[in-house]
Amino acid sequence: MSGSMLDVHGSAEATAEPVLQSRISSSEAEHGVQSHKKSDQPLSNAISFQIGDDDGRVATEDEVRDLLHVVDKVPLRVWVACLAGILERFVWYGATSPLQNYLQNAPGGEVPGALGLQQAAASNIVNTLILGSYITPVPAAVIADSWLGRYKTMLFAAIIESIGATILFATSLPIAIHNGAALAGVIGACVLLAVGSGAFKTTVVPFIADQYDQTDFRIHTRKNGEKVVCSRELTITYIYNAFYWAVNVMGFFADSTPLLERYVGFWLAYLVPCCCMWLALIPIFIGRNHFVRPAPTSNVLPDVVTALRYGIAGGFRMDAAKPEAQLRRGRQVSWTDSFVEDIKRSLLTCRVLLLFPIHWLCYNQTFNNLVSQAGQMISYGIPNDMMKIAGAISGIIVAPIIQKGLYPFLSRKHVSFGPIARMTVGFAVLTLSMAYTTVVQKLIYQTGPCYDTPLACPAAHDRTVPNQISVFLQIPIYFGGALAEVFCLTTGTEYAYNHAPESMKTLVQAIWLAMAGIGSCLALAFTPLTQDPHLVTMYAVLAGLLGGATVLLWVLFRNVDKIKDASE
Repeated sequence: MSGSMLDVHGSAEATAEPVLQSRISSSEAEHGVQSHKKSDQPLSNAISFQIGDDDGRVATEDEVRDLLHVVDKVPLRVWVACLAGILERFVWYGATSPLQNYLQNAPGGEVPGALGLQQAAASNIVNTLILGSYITPVPAAVIADSWLGRYKTMLFAAIIESIGATILFATSLPIAIHNGAALAGVIGACVLLAVGSGAFKTTVVPFIADQYDQTDFRIHTRKNGEKVVCSRELTITYIYNAFYWAVNVMGFFADSTPLLERYVGFWLAYLVPCCCMWLALIPIFIGRNHFVRPAPTSNVLPDVVTALRYGIAGGFRMDAAKPEAQLRRGRQVSWTDSFVEDIKRSLLTCRVLLLFPIHWLCYNQTFNNLVSQAGQMISYGIPNDMMKIAGAISGIIVAPIIQKGLYPFLSRKHVSFGPIARMTVGFAVLTLSMAYTTVVQKLIYQTGPCYDTPLACPAAHDRTVPNQISVFLQIPIYFGGALAEVFCLTTGTEYAYNHAPESMKTLVQAIWLAMAGIGSCLALAFTPLTQDPHLVTMYAVLAGLLGGATVLLWVLFRNVDKIKDASE
């Protein structure tokens, strides 16, 4: 589990209408029908003429209902935008993987280090970095939608993140650490990384989907003469599947940077993501004349806030904010009924996301406390902050199995597995993962030589002898995190995009990302427990909170899937 764009990487999946589930195909539609061989038979000519006429036309309601739905051909500009996003995710994971060690440990011990700030302070800095990267999307969304547009916002964010990665590299050089520049450098770099990464990821996800600009169901005729319907929903799903799977692959390589940290130095571990961030600017510049770049609209946030205030004053009914209702109160408003309907739709989308801060609180343990936990165990020469690579490997393997195996199987069996059901499974899997983490920490405290004070007793020989328990016990934790990504986090990303109105897609995506920032705020409240011998209590509390959130998610929102099924 190497984080997500959500800080999230995994495989996205969206189901089509349940009445079509048994007919869903997730293979790309082959565009361009091969011309039929010339024939003297008029019937063949008529068929060929009909195929040419049908290909690409808008499908009728009957055809949408009855024909097989497939993925459309994806334009090249989509993959160019994906490449920029993939490189940026590599930079984020590559820069944050060594950060806990860099901050927590002093130089010269068994576990690499530079600043020696101890676990609690280091975890607070990492959590603040994560918090910043998930709070920034909200103002970035306003800027993107109302002023710069998504492309320019993404470009400037990439430049800011590049500068932050450069500062992090420069101040991690041995001479900079020796001269006391490392602490100020890492703080400044974290600010720039948080701002740049937060603004970039809130714009790149909808920007990628913008590049596929086909909105209607359209007929496509395959080479064998079969008519199929090209579905935007399935195409967007396919694009996000490919994107997040590639992010997982890049996460695998990014999580290898601790090898450079351990065997060469932090400066080289940070040089690699620094170079990659500057390289990420190349596809952004190359595609500038080919990208679909929707023009920014007016800033909807002030009107949204005002309409929400009127809706609350009207008895928590958004219909009270409609122009006709406000006119009866002597107010002239600038918005329309459809704008209020868009707000209602966004609120319905966001309410499902309100339990995700607890999910992120547990998921983000991979960036700090699980790194520290690995440092208390026998690592067999593997850097403790490299164990996250188990999550990337798990995601690379299980995501295609679930996408190509489980989901089609459920579709053939006519088993509805909607977004709420998938999210609930993700919550449940991560709850089990946190319960297992509690057990692992308990086993560490029961093992010598230092028991519940790992690396801190005389028998540790100046923090060089960990408790004698294998670090490979962490693998199931990361495997559970990878499953949670597939079932839950990517579904959340998809849900936020697909259910948000067009004028508020970036804003809703920012709110979705802000849930992770709130999770990081909650993590700061656990600071007194992020030290030995209290870590068992902390992990147990986290498992309990997430278990309760899992139950609430299903009890409160399971009808959302049923309502969607009924409406379709």
